[in-house]
Amino acid sequence: MRGFSAERAVAAIALAIGLLFGGRSVAMATPAPAVSAEAINPLLNPPVTDGHLLPVEIALRVMNISDIDEVTQHFKMVGYLVAHWNDPRLVFTPQAPWEKFRTYSVDQVWHPRFDFVNGIVPHSASDVTMRVFPDGTVSYSERSSADLANTFRLRTFPFDRQTLEVLIHPTVADGDIVQLVPERVNPMSAEPRVYDSLAQWAITGTNAEVEEVPGLSGETIGEVRFTIKIARHFNFYIWKVFLPLLLMVVLSWTVFWIDPAELSSQVQISVTTILTVIAFAFAIQANLPKVPYLTYIDVFFLVCYLFVFATAIELTAVHLAGRSGHSAKVKRLSNVIRVVLPAAFVAVNLIMVVIYFG
Repeated sequence: MRGFSAERAVAAIALAIGLLFGGRSVAMATPAPAVSAEAINPLLNPPVTDGHLLPVEIALRVMNISDIDEVTQHFKMVGYLVAHWNDPRLVFTPQAPWEKFRTYSVDQVWHPRFDFVNGIVPHSASDVTMRVFPDGTVSYSERSSADLANTFRLRTFPFDRQTLEVLIHPTVADGDIVQLVPERVNPMSAEPRVYDSLAQWAITGTNAEVEEVPGLSGETIGEVRFTIKIARHFNFYIWKVFLPLLLMVVLSWTVFWIDPAELSSQVQISVTTILTVIAFAFAIQANLPKVPYLTYIDVFFLVCYLFVFATAIELTAVHLAGRSGHSAKVKRLSNVIRVVLPAAFVAVNLIMVVIYFG
């Protein structure tokens, strides 16, 4: 009994020691309450504006535009997004004449976050700088790269003019804090080298305006719409599409000056012209936009198809009349069609020009 009591006493003592040290280890392993970065550094909180939205002026300096794609309805842009606002907490007195501003990193001072509304994927930001001037004015800039969706209106292709849009508003977290407005002096600009990088386009103007759009919680958010107006260089299509098609149509009319007795020559020219126009359409298909409506170049193709086919119909009608023994009527018909068909071709194309560009 004594041995048994001693063993029980030793076990009880060991259990008590284990509980004592185990409890301490548990207590030591319990993490301390997390402290937010805003609590440690109050400058990471937005400046107090007495219940009013903080006005933030923004501007966009476009460095490059590429991959303007009418088929996928998007384009790529690289530029500098510049913003200015006032933070009274950052007012300072220069310590020397050369101290024009002070530089902060983005993890030291609060700054608004920007969202490219029509971005296909979230935009990437690099080369971020923040400068604070003695009166508390903050100048923020970031190099932004974005792949943006855009609506192209191609009805007058290839003589079309387009508007590229860049829509920017604050992120959801800053929607009830920040009011974006375009910079008053120069809200939108494009570098001269952008003109050289666009082989098919010429930049004709830029603009910026603010719109009020509904937010997620029913509030309104100031959204800045930057627009870049561009015009297509159409010389390629004039020399590589319109002129060859026009020559093919004129070639089909040469059958009117061939002796009706030479049926084989007339049929050969007519059929060859039709097949050439069809083959030409397939050859340039990759250079034409694939849209669900007829563009001007589509209509021109259809008109050329129609008049080349009309030439073949006229050729058949003339030979049928000739076989019936109406040689006088055949001659008069050929003389009339020589004038009527080209005149109708010109008239139809003028009507299409008025419809599409009038």
